[in-house]
Amino acid sequence: MSESIMTPTERRSPAKMVWPLRQYVWSVKREIWGNKFLFWGPLVMVLLSVVVFCTPLIKGLRVSGSDLSPQFLFSMTAEMLSFVANWSVLVVGCIYALGTFYNERKDLSILFWKSMPVSDRLSVLAKAGVILVVVPLFALMLTWGGVLALALTIAHAYGVSLGALTDHTGIVGNLADYALYAVLNALWWLPVYAILFVVSVLARTTPAVWVLGILAALGITGMAGLPTNRITNLVLDRFAHFPGTSLSHAKMQMRAGAGQGITVDHTPAEQLTTHPHFAELFTSPALWWGVLVGVVCLALTVWLRRRAEPI
Repeated sequence: MSESIMTPTERRSPAKMVWPLRQYVWSVKREIWGNKFLFWGPLVMVLLSVVVFCTPLIKGLRVSGSDLSPQFLFSMTAEMLSFVANWSVLVVGCIYALGTFYNERKDLSILFWKSMPVSDRLSVLAKAGVILVVVPLFALMLTWGGVLALALTIAHAYGVSLGALTDHTGIVGNLADYALYAVLNALWWLPVYAILFVVSVLARTTPAVWVLGILAALGITGMAGLPTNRITNLVLDRFAHFPGTSLSHAKMQMRAGAGQGITVDHTPAEQLTTHPHFAELFTSPALWWGVLVGVVCLALTVWLRRRAEPI
């Protein structure tokens, strides 16, 4: 249909679709500009982990240990780097989720944002998008860079090729695994962030006190024999059995001695699962029940923010 014969309503419809998307993008940018710690946390932790491991190898110190092959060393260190990145995202994400709605009510900025043509639903989704998409994507890029640095360092130290380090999966396959881990972690931690959103939008005093108080109350009532153990177990399972790394039961201890290089004690390779079945992880009932709880809590957050007032 040519523009000359389009009705005014038809000409305005593309703009109606583009404007909310533009609002969302700028809302996300606003959250990023105002919360730089979301990126500094993962950046510092990943870089520190890479430097701590790569520096001795670059200096020529030898790495020894029982049945320690360059392939196993790379697998262990790469998975632990992914573990560090995922946990750093969780920590900064929880800090952000717990304070974001409370802070905007405390500093009265909520009055300014409510005067802007941005809906409460879009504001909540923008905040959720930052900790569920933007920060995990940034951490994924850091993980990829760190894994490549580990691969190059170990390959140079042991005199092997990159292909030999990753066996049949290849370096690209390993990087693809970490992308799936990032998606899995975002879905797994969604209910945690969403519940903290609800606390943040409700609390009239420091939200961390409320969270610690609720956890302490659950622990005390559970020890007293009241029927709260199921809730307590759900909370503990969410943090203790997360599927964020395929080497969740791996243990590696490094000891450095003067002039003796580095000695590594590690979990036997046969006890580790280096290539999990992602189909099983993504079909876990606990994962999708958590997603459902997270969606409900996000909807509740939108409803509460619409009625929120300055503190």
